[in-house]
Parts: sequence; C-alpha cells; structure tokens
Amino acid sequence: MAVVKYYASLRNVVGKKEEQIEVASLSELLQRLSQMYEGRLARHLKTTTVLVNGKNVIHLKGRRTPLGKDDIVSLFPPLGGG
Repeated sequence: MAVVKYYASLRNVVGKKEEQIEVASLSELLQRLSQMYEGRLARHLKTTTVLVNGKNVIHLKGRRTPLGKDDIVSLFPPLGGG
C-alpha cells in the first residue's frame, strides 16, 4: 500500500494527515481519491504538486508513475510567496 501524505489546506479537505491506499499507479490513486472524497478533493488535484518518494512526478512518468507498497506520495496545494 502506498502512503499518501496531505499538506496544508489539503489536510482540511480530507480531514487527516495521511492514509494508506492500495493502488498500482499514480493515475489510479488520483482517481480513487477523487471518488473517496466525493469531488471535494478533485478540484484541488488539478493544481496540486505531487511527489513520489520526494521526487516531483513531472520528472518521473507523470500520472503513469507506478506505485508500490513502500512508496510515499506527498500532495501539496499551490504555494505562494515572494
């Protein structure tokens, strides 16, 4: 099972810091999360930065990134600053 960690405002949306979900790919995980949280999370996922084991998925295989039982998926909402 992959461990999913939520940060900042995403914690408020889902009501927890982390959870374990059994999936084979990042795409499957994002679909499952959208279903689990009845669309509340879906609008946030479009702009969320996703890391798998500390690496941004844009440098991996994007949504096709495979996930294993020991993988950690970190979800960060957009951050601002200057």
